[in-house]
Amino acid sequence: MSEKAKVLVIMLFAVVSVSVGETLLAKGMKASTSVTGSIWVQFLGVLNRYTLTGSMLMMFFFWLYAYSLRRSDLSFVLPITAISYLLGTLLAKYYLGETVTATRWLGVAIITVGVVVVGLGESSVTKIP
Repeated sequence: MSEKAKVLVIMLFAVVSVSVGETLLAKGMKASTSVTGSIWVQFLGVLNRYTLTGSMLMMFFFWLYAYSLRRSDLSFVLPITAISYLLGTLLAKYYLGETVTATRWLGVAIITVGVVVVGLGESSVTKIP
């Protein structure tokens, strides 16, 4: 497997991780009760299985992202993260039940096409021994 393909696979795991993480974080924040009081009371008020799992997945994303940056160029890795807009929008619509307008779908489609263009246009990837 080429270095480019390895980085792409790693980043696809990263994108799934951040998209699911953001979705769970949103679900957990909406499920939290109305919290008032000190900062610590507010912090504890939003802790639930969704916010904790979502936060862990987002940390895992950051680790995969950093690892990918070690192996490849920012100009290749960064645009791949934009795929999370597509996955996040799908999760928002079908898991969270949010209304997604045609304008938002158009924006997501434009971003996704841009990711494909950048990915196909990549000619080299930094190799780490």
